[in-house]
Amino acid sequence: MNLNLWGRLVYTLIAKRFRKKIEFMDTCITPFRVLPSDLDLNFHMNNARYFAWMDIGRLDLLNRSGMFSAMKRNNWFPVVADEKISFGKSLDLFDSVLLETKLHGWDAKNFYIQQQFKKKGEIYAGAIVKARILSKQRGPLETSEILETLYDSNDQPNIYPWLTEWKNSRFSLLGRIKKNRD
Repeated sequence: MNLNLWGRLVYTLIAKRFRKKIEFMDTCITPFRVLPSDLDLNFHMNNARYFAWMDIGRLDLLNRSGMFSAMKRNNWFPVVADEKISFGKSLDLFDSVLLETKLHGWDAKNFYIQQQFKKKGEIYAGAIVKARILSKQRGPLETSEILETLYDSNDQPNIYPWLTEWKNSRFSLLGRIKKNRD
């Protein structure tokens, strides 16, 4: 991670004190501005930067909802298991961008987080992230254990039908890749 991203990460953590607390299932809005260090050779935002900003957006959600502190108390930490992004329009130098991060749902092992990059209310890129919570002592945790500990509701939002298709296609793709290597 370069200095620019470390600076943004520290800023996001400090800004929590001045921003509204949110609930675990709320949409978290994290502001960004495209800087020269974010550009690629085509002078628009580098594709890899979207993923780095998404990391910061998810941390902002965890931090502002109080989940991050609760996870630290339990020696748990989040990891990304899979992510898919679609780009609509390019983000250019000095564009002001709002990254919207929202927990979409979960299954037995994974949480599904939707993230959208918006400029003036228009979606420029959208992503879905599959994340897991790991324990330093026990490895991957079941979502039911995490929710019982950190979230006082069993209400699960409806998962989009296409998300199930995406999960299944991912396993199919990994199977094909492994089969071709053997």
